[in-house]
Amino acid sequence: MPFYKDRVFQGIFIALALLKTAAFLLIYFFHPLQEAVLAFPDSLTYVYPAQTLLQYGALWEAVSSNPMLLRTPGYPIFLAGIQLLFGNLTWAVAAVQNLLSLLLLIPVYLTARRLDGQTTARWAAGFCAASVLYFSLSFAVLTETLCAFLLAWFIYAIVCFLQQPKPSRLLGAAVLLGLSVYVRPAAYYFMIAATVMLVCFNAGRKIRFPVRKILLFFLLPLFILVGAWQIRNRVQTGFSGFTTVGAYNLYMWNEDYLAKKFSIPVSQAHTALEQALPPGFPALEPKEQLRIYKAMARPLIQESFLYKLSRAPLWAAKTLFGANFVHLSRLLYGGRYAAETIDDEMLNHTSAVHNRWLKTLPEKLLFLSSAGQVLLTVILGIIGFCWLWKKRQTEIFFLLVYCLYFWGIGSTFFGAYARFRAPFEFVLCIAAGTAAAHITSFLKKQFPRRNKTSRAYAREL
Repeated sequence: MPFYKDRVFQGIFIALALLKTAAFLLIYFFHPLQEAVLAFPDSLTYVYPAQTLLQYGALWEAVSSNPMLLRTPGYPIFLAGIQLLFGNLTWAVAAVQNLLSLLLLIPVYLTARRLDGQTTARWAAGFCAASVLYFSLSFAVLTETLCAFLLAWFIYAIVCFLQQPKPSRLLGAAVLLGLSVYVRPAAYYFMIAATVMLVCFNAGRKIRFPVRKILLFFLLPLFILVGAWQIRNRVQTGFSGFTTVGAYNLYMWNEDYLAKKFSIPVSQAHTALEQALPPGFPALEPKEQLRIYKAMARPLIQESFLYKLSRAPLWAAKTLFGANFVHLSRLLYGGRYAAETIDDEMLNHTSAVHNRWLKTLPEKLLFLSSAGQVLLTVILGIIGFCWLWKKRQTEIFFLLVYCLYFWGIGSTFFGAYARFRAPFEFVLCIAAGTAAAHITSFLKKQFPRRNKTSRAYAREL
C-alpha cells in the first residue's frame, strides 16, 4: 500500500501540518521579537553569501568581498532560491523549512516500513512528528532542517540498496549524501565511512554488488560532486580544501576553556579569540589564515586537552539528550527576553541546564515535556536498535555507524548543541518506532481479554 493511502499516516501528517500552520501564524503575527526570533549568531554567515549570489553572481564571505570558504554553498544557494521565488529571506525560509520538516515524515515512514513493517512505520512517523528539535529548528535560519531532510532520503536510498542492490539506488544515495555535504560539511568524512562499509559488506557477502560498481556508482559520483567545489576554491583562492571551517573551529572552539580559565562569559572569550588574531587577518590569503589558525590553536589545545577530555561525557550527553530548550523557550516566550542576547546560551558549553530560562511554571513544564520527549525517543531508540539487530544486521550496522559518527562529530571536543543531533534524530525515531510497535504488540498479547472487552464495548457504542 502506498504511504499516502495509510489512514494512520494521513492523520499524523495532517495533525502536524495543522500544528505547524498554527504555530507559524502565531509567531508571524504575535511574536514580540518578530523576524529576529529566526536569527542565530551563525545566520549572517549564510544570509550574506546568499545576497551576494543574487546581486553579484558570486558567493562571498560574510561582510567582505572575499570568496566564501568558511561556509559551503548548499544552504546559501537554498536561501537565495527562496528569496528569488518569494522575495523574502526570513519568514519564507521558515515556511519552506516547516514544509521540509513535515515532508521529513515520508522518508522516515518508508525506511521504517522497509525495516520492520507498517506498524513500526506509523510509530516512527509519530515520533518524528513529536520531535521538539525538528519543530524548533524549522524556525531558525540554520542548515539543520535542510540537511536532515536530505540525509533522511539518503538513509532511505541506502536501506533500499542494502536490501535490493541496484545501481540506481546507490547512485541516488551518493547524490543525496553529496548534496548534504554541500549543506553541512560535518557529513564530509562520512562519505569515506559509507564507502568503507559498503566495500566491507561486499567482502563479508552481506550484499551481492561488485566493488568496482560501488566505486563507480557511489564513490565516483561523490568525488565528482564534492570535488567540483574544491576545484572552485583552488581556482579562486588557491585553497584546495572543501572548507576552512575545520581550521576555524580548531582555534575558536577553545572559547569554553578560556571562559572557564578566566571566569568570563563564553561570548566574551569568543570575542577575545577573534581580537587575538593579527591585524588585517581577514585580508590575508586563505593559506596564511589557515596557518595562523593552526599555529594559534596548537598551544591552546595542548593546554586545554585534559579539560576538554573531562567535559566530553557532558557534551556527548547534551548533544544526545538536549531539547534545544533555549531556542524553543525563546520561540514561545520571546517577550520576556526581548532585550537579552542568546549568544551566551547558544555558545555555552559549560553547564548542563540553562537555569536562567526556567523561572516560571510554564517554562518548567515546557522543559519537562520537551526533555521527556527526547529521553523517551532515545531510550526506545536504543531498545529498537537491539530488536532490529536480530533480523536486520547489515542495515542496522550501517545506521548505528551513521548515528555514532554524527553524535561523535557533534559533541566530542566541539562543545554541545542539541541541534547537532538533527542529522540522526530521525534514525532514533525509526528505532523508537520499532520498540514501541513491539512493546504494544506484546502488551496486547498479555492482556487479550481486556482488548476483546474494549472492542466489544466499542461496537456496542
